[in-house]
Amino acid sequence: MSDSKQEIMDATYEALCRHGYADLSIQKIADEFDKGKSLIYYHYENKQDLMLTFLDFVYEDIEASYASTEEEDPEERMEDFLDYTLGLKDESQWEFLKAYLELRAHAAHKEAFAEKFREIDEMALENTAEILEGMGSSQPEEHSELLLSMIEGAASKKVSVGDREGLHNFKTKLEDEVERMVEN
Repeated sequence: MSDSKQEIMDATYEALCRHGYADLSIQKIADEFDKGKSLIYYHYENKQDLMLTFLDFVYEDIEASYASTEEEDPEERMEDFLDYTLGLKDESQWEFLKAYLELRAHAAHKEAFAEKFREIDEMALENTAEILEGMGSSQPEEHSELLLSMIEGAASKKVSVGDREGLHNFKTKLEDEVERMVEN
């Protein structure tokens, strides 16, 4: 990715966290980008084109996050995974989780977005199954599907009412559930 495209992706991330998807515009992205709106339009036809590329960027970021923990033991990997997916590491992740879920809801009406989320979901399922298998799960694929569904549901519920603390509490329950998964 060229430097200017990387800067546009970074600006998109910042604008998405600040404004959410519904209020996001090319102008708001440009406000986060010191090179101006014309360079954004040089690379991307419109907001949808930019957001589809951004979802590729998100895919790569999630994949890199999984890869960055490969040398850790599976329990540490699970801890990092839960913090990452629940937006618990820092305020920026919490803001991104809110925007990500909003963008994901938009996919129900746009097939191109839905396809990107299917790709992200498949990669997340595979990587989470690998972590669970390393922890001793006898059914890593099934447990991965269940775990990711619980995370998505809880995150959607808690984000919609601004209950970040509830996600911290939910993480503890998830850790207990993961323990049960790997014991059986």
